[in-house]
Amino acid sequence: MLALSAVVLPAKAGVVIYNNTNPSLATVALGINDAGHLNFRGGEIPGNASAMGLAYRFADGTLRDSTAPGCLCEGWGVAVTRSDGNRVSGFANEAAGSGGLTGGTFSSTTTRATSQIGLSDAPVVITHAYGVSIAPNLFQGNITITNTGSTMLSDVVYRRAMDWDVPNTEFSEYVTHKGVVANLESNGGAIRYASDNGFASSNPLVGAGAIIGATVNTDFIDSGPTDHGSVFDFAFGSLGAGESRTFNIFYGAAATKAGALSALATINADVYSLGQSMGGGGGANDDAPTFIFAFGGVGSTEPGMSPDNPLLPIVDVGTGVYEFPAPVARRWYDPPFAEGFEYRLAGDGTFTAVGIDTGFGDLTIVLEDGTRIAIAAGTTIDFTARGLAPKSFKILGLLLDTGAPDYDPLRAFPTFLDFSGSPDTLFMSPILVDDPSGVPVPGTLLLLAPGLLLLVRSRRRAA
Repeated sequence: MLALSAVVLPAKAGVVIYNNTNPSLATVALGINDAGHLNFRGGEIPGNASAMGLAYRFADGTLRDSTAPGCLCEGWGVAVTRSDGNRVSGFANEAAGSGGLTGGTFSSTTTRATSQIGLSDAPVVITHAYGVSIAPNLFQGNITITNTGSTMLSDVVYRRAMDWDVPNTEFSEYVTHKGVVANLESNGGAIRYASDNGFASSNPLVGAGAIIGATVNTDFIDSGPTDHGSVFDFAFGSLGAGESRTFNIFYGAAATKAGALSALATINADVYSLGQSMGGGGGANDDAPTFIFAFGGVGSTEPGMSPDNPLLPIVDVGTGVYEFPAPVARRWYDPPFAEGFEYRLAGDGTFTAVGIDTGFGDLTIVLEDGTRIAIAAGTTIDFTARGLAPKSFKILGLLLDTGAPDYDPLRAFPTFLDFSGSPDTLFMSPILVDDPSGVPVPGTLLLLAPGLLLLVRSRRRAA
């Protein structure tokens, strides 16, 4: 069982995180409770709410919240069927209620927060690891559901519900859903149910319902104006003993709807909800701050299973290092493009293999002791077969092979990684200068924010 070891903060455990190490310079903020749900009553409180949920810094310099005005309706839940046939759940929501959860750990910094908590009635641990995504105005949550027991769990369902209260017309917002139909269970995706009922219970065993019936299990644009939000149930099938299922949630905002859509393209969201205020003449105000609630890795395949659908990093905005919390072996990992990377595992584990996709030319692996190994595009190096077990290594000389049949100048760098043990975090440090020693240059991507945007927009994804 997990022992509670929470960060001590006023009122209850939780934190407000920002997309800048200096909160006064942040453009978005996220209030996270210790169970991983939003709308935290401690820390900084935006002027239009009693808690911090998802806030954006408006042109006048004030942070205004989009989920906490009025009802603190935001939360998540997980339901599973045990081997004895009983179906159980656990859930957390400040307004709709919490239950079925036990133990837990919570840790945070100014830009990061990680919650880990268990179900009371099943051997399941749920991890929510939040940080800044490669789209700087979006927070990314790496969500992992793990079967810690010795028997299979079936019909694993994750629910996320939230109520939009978008400034400056809180309680009269327009909501858009996109990607629902393409990712329904009946179409091979993970979405079992979706609607605009942000007031729904976070317990997946309770029907979610809808505010407007026409929003159920379909895509729609600018529904409203009314007081509504979004709820999504994702069905992930079965988890064998020791198995995990990982996917992403994204929360953020942009100055306009066009900016929001650009951010969503950067992270290649499978499904998303937009919350917009009402314009002076009626209708959604596309030129006002637009708020984002999105998911990745809820399509037909789990992320990381191919170079076209890789796992995306959280960005350490203080150093510019890309982080993958609780990494899974034998997966494709994909940071923005650079001239090379240093790969490092924290905690228990060593690398056993590394592979690169086609179209990148021949590269060089440099081990901790200086040993250099050539690796050709489209191949894998088996460290174990060579009697090696590095905890870190570099890949240098990353240039696109313009003569390759599948050459695409707009690509990131998906890397296949296998490792032993259960490392806490996978770190990728970008090497951004033509330095034969391969010295990483932390922070450079974030100091050159416009350059970062150009790089991450170039990501290659499956259609």
